[in-house]
Amino acid sequence: MKGNTLQFYNKLTGGFVRLHPDGTVDALGEKTDKCGLFDVIFNKGNMCIFQSHVIRHLSLAVDNSTVTGMASGGACTELRVLYQPNRCALLESALVPGHMVIFDRHGKRAAESSAGYADLSKEFVVFVKGVFLNSAVVLLATSLCQALCLQPDGSCTGVGSQSEKSYWKVHKISSGICMFESVKNAGMYLRIKDGQCDGTGTGDTDCHFKIKKNLENASVSLESTKSPGLFVGLESDGQAKPVIYTKNGNVFFYPQVVKFGRENPMGMSATPSQEEEKIHETKNQQETPAAFEAKRSLLSSTAKSNRK
Repeated sequence: MKGNTLQFYNKLTGGFVRLHPDGTVDALGEKTDKCGLFDVIFNKGNMCIFQSHVIRHLSLAVDNSTVTGMASGGACTELRVLYQPNRCALLESALVPGHMVIFDRHGKRAAESSAGYADLSKEFVVFVKGVFLNSAVVLLATSLCQALCLQPDGSCTGVGSQSEKSYWKVHKISSGICMFESVKNAGMYLRIKDGQCDGTGTGDTDCHFKIKKNLENASVSLESTKSPGLFVGLESDGQAKPVIYTKNGNVFFYPQVVKFGRENPMGMSATPSQEEEKIHETKNQQETPAAFEAKRSLLSSTAKSNRK
C-alpha cells in the first residue's frame, strides 16, 4: 500500500476528503480535486500516514478528537485503517484509539459527540489512483475468492479462481478507456460483440471499454464503447453477457493489482502487444484497499448466486 495515491469518498456528504493549504479538512471535494489526493508514505500492518499529494508538508491527522492537517510524521498523523463488511473503511487515530476521522452531513469535520449519530459519518470508500495504467496486470474480482476468467472455449465466467488464469493485462487507449488482454492466453481480449461477451477479441474497437467507477462500493463496471449502454455483466451461473447497468451487483468488479503499469497510453493506432507476459503469483501481491477488504468481507448477492 505504501507508494499508492488514494482518495476517500464519503457517502453521507457525496464528496471526497480534501486537505487545504491552511490545514483545514472537509469532505466536499470533487473527484478531480487535487486537494483530495493522498500519498501513502508509511504503511505497517493497517497503520498508515496519508500525506497530501499537493501540500507535501501536511498529512491527515486526528488531534483533540477531530481531523486536521499536521506536519507529516507526527504521532497524530498515524491512522489505522479499519475495513468494514460493507466495503467501507474507518480511519482511527493510532495515538488515541477510538478517535476517528468524522464529518457531519455538511462535510465539515466533527467529533463523535458533536451531533446526532445519523448526522455524522466516519465511513469512507477508498479509491486507489492508477489501477488501470497501461501494461498493468489486474484481477477483476467478483467475490471473496472468484474473478472474471477466460475459459478454454473463449467464453468468460465470473466464477474463475483468483489465479494466473484470471489475470488481465491492461491496454490503455485513452483517459478512462482500456482493453483487457488475457495474460494466460496472449492475443485474446475481453469484448462485447453481436450480443455476446467473451474473450475472443483481437484488440479492435469491440474490445474497448469505458471504466465506470462506482462510488458507493469502490467497484468498477466496464461499458462497451462500441455499444454504449451495454456492460460486462454476469448471469446467475456466472457466465459473462452484455447487460444494461443496474445496481444489483452483476456489473460490479473489484480490481486487484497484480502488477502496476505505467503512465503512457498505447494510443488508438498502436498495435497491441502479442507477447505473453508471465506473471507469477506471490504472497506479496499488491492490491487495492477495496480488494484487500473484499477478501475479508461477505460475498455480494451476485457472488452468492454465482455459487449456486
